[in-house]
Amino acid sequence: MKTFNKIIFLIFILTTFSYSNEELKKLTLRLSWFDQFQFAGYYIAKEKGFYKDAGLDVEILPFEYQIDIPNEVQARRVDFAVGRENLILEKSKYKNLVSLMALFQATPLEVIAKKSSNINTLLDFENKRVMSTIDDSNEVSFKAMLASKKIDLNKINFISHSHNIYDLIENKTDLITAYSSKSPYWLKKENIDYISFAPRDYGFDMYSDFLYTNSELIKDDLNSVQAFKNASIKAWEWAFANIEESAQIIFEKYNNQNLEFDELIFEGLELKKLSYLNGVNLGNINYEKLKRVYDLYNVMGFVDEKIDLNDFIFNDKSLFELSLTEVEKKYLKNKSFINMCVIPEAMPFSQIKDEKYIGISADLIELLEKTINKPMKLVSTKYWNDSLEFVEEKKCEILSSAIKTEKREKFLNFTDSLISMPLVLVTKNKISFIDDIANLENKRVSIVTSYALNDILKEKYKNIDFVNVANIDDAFERVLKDENFGHIDFLPVAWYKIQRKFNNKLSISSKLDEKVELSVAVNKDDETLFNILNKAVSLINEDDKDLILDKWLLNSYEEEFDFKVIYYIFIISSAVIFVILLRQRFLNNLNRRLRHIIDLKTKQLKNINRNLEKRVEKELEENLKKDRLLAQQQKMISMGQMIENIAHQWRQPLSVITTSASAVKLKKELNILDDAYLTNSLDSIVKTAQYLSQTIDDFRYFYKPQKEKEIFYLDETFRKTSELLKDNLIENGINLKIIATKIQVFGYESEFIQVLINILNNSKDAFKNIDLKNKYIFLELEKYGKKVKIKIYDNAGGIDEEIIGKIFEPYFTTKHQAQGTGIGLYMCQEIISKHLNGSIEVENYTFIYNDEKNIGAKTTIILDIKD
Repeated sequence: MKTFNKIIFLIFILTTFSYSNEELKKLTLRLSWFDQFQFAGYYIAKEKGFYKDAGLDVEILPFEYQIDIPNEVQARRVDFAVGRENLILEKSKYKNLVSLMALFQATPLEVIAKKSSNINTLLDFENKRVMSTIDDSNEVSFKAMLASKKIDLNKINFISHSHNIYDLIENKTDLITAYSSKSPYWLKKENIDYISFAPRDYGFDMYSDFLYTNSELIKDDLNSVQAFKNASIKAWEWAFANIEESAQIIFEKYNNQNLEFDELIFEGLELKKLSYLNGVNLGNINYEKLKRVYDLYNVMGFVDEKIDLNDFIFNDKSLFELSLTEVEKKYLKNKSFINMCVIPEAMPFSQIKDEKYIGISADLIELLEKTINKPMKLVSTKYWNDSLEFVEEKKCEILSSAIKTEKREKFLNFTDSLISMPLVLVTKNKISFIDDIANLENKRVSIVTSYALNDILKEKYKNIDFVNVANIDDAFERVLKDENFGHIDFLPVAWYKIQRKFNNKLSISSKLDEKVELSVAVNKDDETLFNILNKAVSLINEDDKDLILDKWLLNSYEEEFDFKVIYYIFIISSAVIFVILLRQRFLNNLNRRLRHIIDLKTKQLKNINRNLEKRVEKELEENLKKDRLLAQQQKMISMGQMIENIAHQWRQPLSVITTSASAVKLKKELNILDDAYLTNSLDSIVKTAQYLSQTIDDFRYFYKPQKEKEIFYLDETFRKTSELLKDNLIENGINLKIIATKIQVFGYESEFIQVLINILNNSKDAFKNIDLKNKYIFLELEKYGKKVKIKIYDNAGGIDEEIIGKIFEPYFTTKHQAQGTGIGLYMCQEIISKHLNGSIEVENYTFIYNDEKNIGAKTTIILDIKD
């Protein structure tokens, strides 16, 4: 009996195993080169089960010479493949090729020479030996880089590539084409100084490592294609987040080149930079950039037949149409519009204003309208509960955005996530950053009554005294009155409201672990509409979501920034200068009448002067007391670091004005005011007042948002920034060293100053944690090609390696006791990447200065130079 049971069990196991394998869709992927970190994401997807979880059984086929890989994909002998930057040209030969993603936002291809060769510019390539493959020498980025400097290719001696970097080391060639992720590792290991010439540094940032397939496969099995792409991207994200573990897997299982473990680590770190270049989403293909690449190929004479780029890119709209069933197509054809209810009042997410739907949700719905090619007709309601009732009663067909709950699922279907919104805790400014809100025992924390997350939070945080409020304005007023400790709300809603109404009064003190997923909700009786909208939602890409969030959270804030305080300061300073000038004119007239009695008063003046110094000192002390009182009042107004810097800039000039004015007044009262003293005093007052006026202009310029881009010189920008912060830095014993030449860029100077100030203040704060005799911050410019590298580094000890990778994440901060919200560096990255079309990164840095070894953090910003 036991033997029989074992046989039955074995049959069951074999049957189950066989069935599970049959359930997985078999696909093939062909690599474009031998095993290395360049293909880590695909190995990880297989080894870590990303493909299996997506219902796929993927066979990774190794690279082989003599195989025409695009032809393999065209003939459907292979399902997917990885292609070089010239894949766009293969499209003219193989019509069915479609690119799913581009892993590298710029090709890693570069040309390397030893420093000892004295090859310092592209012009030095002439009459030199260049070791390259046929593919490399025909790469348009390589040729375009040389053509941009009018290099005659016929004057270069191209020799066959050995794929051995030691041929360069041993002078068997003068230059060698290589990947930035590979050869530099060996050069550094052998302590060889080298110079590299990368097309991306000359403006030719071509895509590379395309993942592509056949358009017929997309039509026949769209779900498998999407599943493969999504699983691959997730695996790549994992690989770049876990480079050492990924390298270990490749080292042990995928290592037909016998690469070293450290070599794989180096490759992973370099490729990660290229994959996330300029802060784009992994795998992104931008149509405009691809068009520029195609145009360059055309100009360079590579294009024999016109290519439709829309057919080359895995296009969302065509995907949507391909994904529709015949029933769904007929449904849309017969549908004139879709009735929609919304959240009536939840800016910046949703609002009905002048009978028009606006906000983040409205912009997302607009994307859906374009995809399905049908308008959404607004059904206006006064309250959110009304919208819920309307959709339940079929007065409207969908809710533009809603949170899935058990109660709502009884009458609604919810699409995939339209947008994910983190939850945050808002408190008064004086509250320090809170690591975990679970520690707020017995604190009163409010939530808006209509929010679906009420029960979830009350169940998880039972030690918090939750109270319900009607809306966010009511909640914030109660926090200011100390009726409640804080309020929990969606990040975009809280941030938007703070900036417009409660700036400098409230701040975000904690970020909760929970995220709320908002979906389009569809009446449960309309299954067809639900399926259509769910497919459309899945095609909204993250870039579009980011642009929408930027529009409502960044740009709107700039437009409505409150300039009242700065305006008042400017008006007051102008009035002071005007009064001083009138007084100067009056005193000049008066002085002419006093000249004839000066001689009679000389003796009396000598006696009075003995006591004058004490009287002036006493008067000065009184004025300084007033200054301290004003400074304290100004602090209570909490204008933040900028007003603090104004105070630093104004303290000494105001003291000069006060002292001079007091002395003139005293001499006048004693009838001992001589013309020379009066003239010198008034000259000093006017000169100092002009300095104060210029300071106001500087700060007003910084606060004023620029509407248009402009050309500005970086050395002048450094000077302006230095003037804003110099007294604060001096007070903290910090030496600011500027190394700059005249280089001009095109962009928003005031925003760039904001970035510099944020970074410099971070360095200043870092010095507070160490005992250091000589404190330095360096601002340095380095020009290369058509770009400029701005380096900001200090000797404050650097950043903990465990957190350096997180510093650009929103709301990540280490300033728990200084009310840090973690927005600063995130905003710097947003400004540099999205407003100035540059890149920014931070690393720990060791350097020698004054014969001493210094360790600190280095921020590197790369911008385009304006010719």
